[in-house]
Amino acid sequence: MNLLFDFYGSLLTEKQADCFAMRYGQDYSLSEIAQELEISPQAVVDFLKRGTDSLERYEKHLELVKKFQDRRIIAENTSIILDKLTQNPDSIELAKSLKHTINELTQI
Repeated sequence: MNLLFDFYGSLLTEKQADCFAMRYGQDYSLSEIAQELEISPQAVVDFLKRGTDSLERYEKHLELVKKFQDRRIIAENTSIILDKLTQNPDSIELAKSLKHTINELTQI
């Protein structure tokens, strides 16, 4: 849920985003969120439910999280291969350069 929120959280309403940030980012209880936002606990549940539905709908259509995770796996696998290349003295500099580029990509 946190990853979905990271990608699509700005598309939620302000109340939904606030509820999500408190619930999943700060681990607030439903009653703590309700008290903080001065709304009923049922309203918190409703905001979280609608927010969850929205985040899942965005991911279903856009697949940004899936693509991000797929790219991360490819980068990690490539990094493993490059580690093996560094064992060959003839390819060490090229492997180091490629590994540095991949590391930069995974930090984005």
